[in-house]
Amino acid sequence: MMKILGAFLVSLLSLPFGSYAAGRYDSLINSSLDFLAAYQTEGTGDGYFPGHWKSKVTSYAPSAIGIGKFAVPYDDPSIFTAAIVANTLAEIYFQNPRFKKIPALVEKTKNGIYPFRLNSYLFSFYPEKYYRGTKVVGPKHMYLARAWWGFANVPPDADTNSATYTYQYYLNKLNPRWLPPGHSSPVPAVFTKKLANTRDLNRHPHGYNLAQGHINTGAFMTYLMDENSADMPRFLFAPPDKGPRIPFAKNDVDCVVNANILNLLSLANKEDTPGYKSTCNHLRRVVKWKQYFFCGMYYPSLYALPYSMANAMENGAECLEPTRDDLLSYLIQKQNKDGSWRNSVLARPDFIQSSAWALNAFLMLGDPENKVHRYHAQKGLKYLLSQKMKDSGGRSYWKGEVYFAALFTARFNVVWRSTAYTTALTAKAFALADSKWNL
Repeated sequence: MMKILGAFLVSLLSLPFGSYAAGRYDSLINSSLDFLAAYQTEGTGDGYFPGHWKSKVTSYAPSAIGIGKFAVPYDDPSIFTAAIVANTLAEIYFQNPRFKKIPALVEKTKNGIYPFRLNSYLFSFYPEKYYRGTKVVGPKHMYLARAWWGFANVPPDADTNSATYTYQYYLNKLNPRWLPPGHSSPVPAVFTKKLANTRDLNRHPHGYNLAQGHINTGAFMTYLMDENSADMPRFLFAPPDKGPRIPFAKNDVDCVVNANILNLLSLANKEDTPGYKSTCNHLRRVVKWKQYFFCGMYYPSLYALPYSMANAMENGAECLEPTRDDLLSYLIQKQNKDGSWRNSVLARPDFIQSSAWALNAFLMLGDPENKVHRYHAQKGLKYLLSQKMKDSGGRSYWKGEVYFAALFTARFNVVWRSTAYTTALTAKAFALADSKWNL
């Protein structure tokens, strides 16, 4: 009997550090995965495409302007939202393969990306539709006055495409036999070449970038279109069949978009892509200048950039390592006494979304052996636990808050929320707390 007990104790001691405690949050994470499975769309009568999750876009502009109705949320299917939810789930799985529900959820999203494919290698934020016999893009459900139809016919953007290619990379990692149709790689060279050819070089900057001192950064620009193209209509309200157009005919540089691109290029081992080093330099400068809130034109949050940079570093962006201590200090400084993080007073508080982004960043950047870091991480976990909700089926979720916004002119007035994305992010934080921190 003593020999058996002794063998049992030896086997426990031989386990890797943290293995015994691993799984503390499994029940919570699995409950949130059940929520995400229950609300993943089928694409049959729900106004979405297969494998998506619902997101809502809300305009707070006066209804008379014609961009939605004031404070009315509209369903807004986009490959961007579908991809970032699926990518977050895949990242949980790669850290914690015991969550065996995840691969099927990620795989299901595959069927919902093709309505957004514009050509052999570019994807659109909005689904395609026809206007006077011409293919255009635009919101599927949101009300737009006719004058705005052309304005919404935007070209493909780097953020949507980096998220979608990150999804394809993860899908290929889960199923190596799968490759995007017509390509021999989940991240084909034709796409990275397009990125390299759409950079902030030898041009007069967007006014928003100019105000922050972001001039000829060499970083990647948001829209994958030549702003000087003769094919792009210059009239703000030109009908959609006149062609896609960059809003206000001026491309821009967004720090979060660039961090997301670095994440993809690092994952795919394409650090030699022209613009990669310049983007690293640009993001290091943004952190040095503490421009967390304003540098993200499409991300009105204090914590979207730390999260995206931490994620890129986690996936191999070593060039961002010099920012680690500054990012950690910033996150510690911004944490509230109750463990939450609050967004800027210039925007909505968004405590849950802010805390999910900030805590994930902290758990990816911090030192699990550092007592101060553990203290702040535990406070953040406690706060997010306090915000957990349950649906009618008893499944756990966290209410969606603002994660994305429209143009710089509507940075606070036209915003997207997704309970699925906020829930996936929060589940990722608890998974990191288990696998990396043994909290």
